[in-house]
Amino acid sequence: MANVDKGINAVIDILKEEHGYYKDLVELSKSKKNIIIEGKVAELDKMVKLEQNMIFNIGQLEKKREEEVARICAALDIESAQVTISDLAKMLEPQLKEALENIQNKLREVFSELKAANDINGQLLEQSLEYIDYSINLFAGSGMETGSLYEDIGKKGKGQSKKNIFDTKV
Repeated sequence: MANVDKGINAVIDILKEEHGYYKDLVELSKSKKNIIIEGKVAELDKMVKLEQNMIFNIGQLEKKREEEVARICAALDIESAQVTISDLAKMLEPQLKEALENIQNKLREVFSELKAANDINGQLLEQSLEYIDYSINLFAGSGMETGSLYEDIGKKGKGQSKKNIFDTKV
């Protein structure tokens, strides 16, 4: 059982480290909100790259966690493919169980915060793209009309004429 306790402590340490990364991601997502609103594309690009590095590091930690869980499950003679933190916690002494459940709850909270921040950023980005698309269509003269941009602007069809903000006469 000593190997199991050691493995559980290793899993808890890994989850705490992951929690730190996720908290950093939450803060990064919150600061991204203002950058999206202000339209600072270069800063947004830097933040996305920083996010990618954090996610890569989390992925590496996840691999370590999975290896530890596999060792724990082997020691307990159970299948590791379907084991959850809650399953492991049920098999532990109260002190380790409490520590594992505590980090599990902290991760749930940070995931919820991260999801909320990312949902807001996603909506802002979608609105920005819709505005850009609208602006392009407005300047190209196809805001409310159908047809090709290359259509003969001077041609009148069915009693309608196209108006375009650009001088298209050559």
